[in-house]
Amino acid sequence: MVKIADTEPCPCGSGLSFGECHGERIREKAASPVKNRVPLAVIPPPDPGTRAVFEKTAGDSVIFNGMGQGPDALDCGSCGSPLAVCVRREQFQGIVLRCLACGAYNDT
Repeated sequence: MVKIADTEPCPCGSGLSFGECHGERIREKAASPVKNRVPLAVIPPPDPGTRAVFEKTAGDSVIFNGMGQGPDALDCGSCGSPLAVCVRREQFQGIVLRCLACGAYNDT
């Protein structure tokens, strides 16, 4: 994830600083509460090359952050850790989310 300081130029090209332009809107979206927690089904590890597997990297709190674009959180079916937040459940189909906390493979 790329972090932009409030004093840097906004990537949209407006000529304003990020904090004056899109910074506040992004912070507002990130603060949107999750309304639905969806536990995913745990599956065996898929055979290599058969399905897309996404996993958290060190330092990230979740695999996907929808930045307030949806009301759902997709949680690990084994340990309950959030894997995707502020997303729409119907957008996630056919991929596997691997939980860094417990190592479980979760089917979307």
